[in-house]
Amino acid sequence: MSKYTGGRGFPVQLIYKGEDWMKKTLSLFIAVFLLLSLPSAAFAGGFKTPGNSLVPGTISIGEAPAYIDPAKPAIVFVQGLTNDSTVWYNENDMYSRAVAAGYETAFVELNDSGGTPKSYWDNGAMLAGQLEEISTHFGGKKLVIVAFSKGGVDTQVALIHEGKYPLVSNVITLSSPHYGSELADLANSTSLGWLASLIGQNSEGTQSLQTGTMNYFRSITDNRFEASQNSYFSLAGTRTGPWFSAYWFGSGFISGPNDGVVSVASAKLPYSRSLAVGNWNHGEINKGYNTLSIFQPYLTTQRAAPFSAFSTMEAKEEEVQPLDTLLRGGEQNGKASESFYVEDEAESLVINWMSATPHETITLKAPRGPAKEYEVTADADDTMFFNGAYHHTIEITDPAAGKWTAQTVTDQASAYALMVTFTSDLNDQLVLEPSDNKRSWALETNPGLRNKARPTGIQMFTDIGFKPGNGKEKRGLGQQMRQFKQSGKTISIPSNEGTYNMTVEVEGTTPAGDKFQRTVIESVFVDEEGVAF
Repeated sequence: MSKYTGGRGFPVQLIYKGEDWMKKTLSLFIAVFLLLSLPSAAFAGGFKTPGNSLVPGTISIGEAPAYIDPAKPAIVFVQGLTNDSTVWYNENDMYSRAVAAGYETAFVELNDSGGTPKSYWDNGAMLAGQLEEISTHFGGKKLVIVAFSKGGVDTQVALIHEGKYPLVSNVITLSSPHYGSELADLANSTSLGWLASLIGQNSEGTQSLQTGTMNYFRSITDNRFEASQNSYFSLAGTRTGPWFSAYWFGSGFISGPNDGVVSVASAKLPYSRSLAVGNWNHGEINKGYNTLSIFQPYLTTQRAAPFSAFSTMEAKEEEVQPLDTLLRGGEQNGKASESFYVEDEAESLVINWMSATPHETITLKAPRGPAKEYEVTADADDTMFFNGAYHHTIEITDPAAGKWTAQTVTDQASAYALMVTFTSDLNDQLVLEPSDNKRSWALETNPGLRNKARPTGIQMFTDIGFKPGNGKEKRGLGQQMRQFKQSGKTISIPSNEGTYNMTVEVEGTTPAGDKFQRTVIESVFVDEEGVAF
C-alpha cells in the first residue's frame, strides 16, 4: 500500500477503493510517476487540505517525520463530540509537535465531521473499520490512540465491543466522559431541550453521553476480557475559567472538580492510570503545548504495564451536588418572560439568559420598585453541548427576597433557557437522594446538616423524558422521546428499558418564611431486566 505525504504539515487523504491488487498497484505506479514528473509547485498543489476532506469515514495520513523509527507507534488521533480532525491542527500544535517528535500520524473523520453526531455505537463501528485500514497502511505496526473527549468512548467501542484491540497498544484519553457529563443531562432536560434542539446540539451523540446511559455502558464494558487487552491512560482538567465563560457556567452543573464540561472523576476509568490533572479547561486539554509532553512516554508499540489489576476495580464515587440553580426554558417568538423566587438567605445570584439569538438588553423586575433594563453582552458558547447559543449575564449582590421577573424580546424564532445560580446557605441543606437502586428518588436533608433549621412545605414537580431502547439498536436513541409528569414527595422510575431524563422542580419555604425554588436534573438508565443505573 503506497503512502502519500504532503507538505506544509497537513494530513493527506488516503482513499481505499477495493480494486484488485494488480490494478491498484499499476494505478498507483502511474500516479506516482506522473506526480514526480510535475514541477514541485504543481505537486504540492495536488493535495487536499484537511478542510476539503472532512467527510465521515475519511482517513488522513500525516506528514512523515524526517526519520521513521520502527520502534515508535503510529498515533491515531480521534476527535470528540461535534469535532472533526481539525481540532488537532487548527489553532493547535499537537500534530506538528507529534511529527517533530518522530511519530507517524493518522486522523479519522467520524459522523460528527459531517455535522450529524452519532452515538458511540455508530462512531465506534466506523472507527473499527478505519483502524483496520490504518494498521494495514502502516504495515501492521502497533497503533496508539490519542482520543479527545467523546472520542475516548468511541474508541472503547471499537476496541472492546468491535474487537479491534489487537491493533493497538495504548490508549490516551483527554478529558473523555467515561461516566458521561451532567451537561448532556442538561441538554436533554425539559428546561434546555428546546434550546439544544434549535441549535442542533440535542443529537444522538449528546443523548448517548447522559450520565445514566454511560453508567450502563460502563456496566457492559469494563468487565469484558477485551477491556484488559490495552493499557489506558487519562488526563483531566480543573480549570473552569474564564469567569462567566461557557466553561464557568458548565462547571456549575457538574459535581466535583471539572474542566467546565467533564468532571475529573468521569475522565478516569477504573483501570486507567491518571497521568495528570491539570489547570486546563475542556478546550485546552487537547493542545499539544499543554499535554503532549505528559503522555509522550506512553506512546509505545509495546503495551505499557497496566495500572492496576482488574480484580481491584473501584466504581466512580458519587459526589453531592449542591441545590444552587433554578432553570426555566422554552420556545420564544417575540417576548419571553420568566419569574422566580429569591430567599432572604441568598447573598448573591447570577442570572444567565441563554438563547439561540443574541440580545443587547434584559429587563429585570425586582420584588419592589420599577422594572430595570440592563445592557448585556452576548457571549457565544463554544462548548460541545451548547455550541451556537449565547450567554447573557447579570450578577446581583444582596438581592431582595421575593418574586423576580426576567424578560427579553426578539423578532426571530428562537429558544431560551433562564439559569439562576444562587449563593445561599440553603444550597447545601437539601439533596436529592436515590433509593431502591435508583428506582426511587426523594429530597432529603443533607446528613451533615441535620441540626440546622430545615425548610418546610417541600414540593416536587417532575417532568420525565423517556427514550426507549438501549441505544445499540436503531430502535434505541433514534426513537421519539416520550414525556410524562409526576408530583409528590418521591419520584418513581418505571421498569421499561431506556433512558429517563428527570427535570425536578423543587419549591418550599425557608426557616425564615421565604419561598424558594430550585431545579435538579438527573439521568437514569434502566436495562432490559429493570436494573437502574
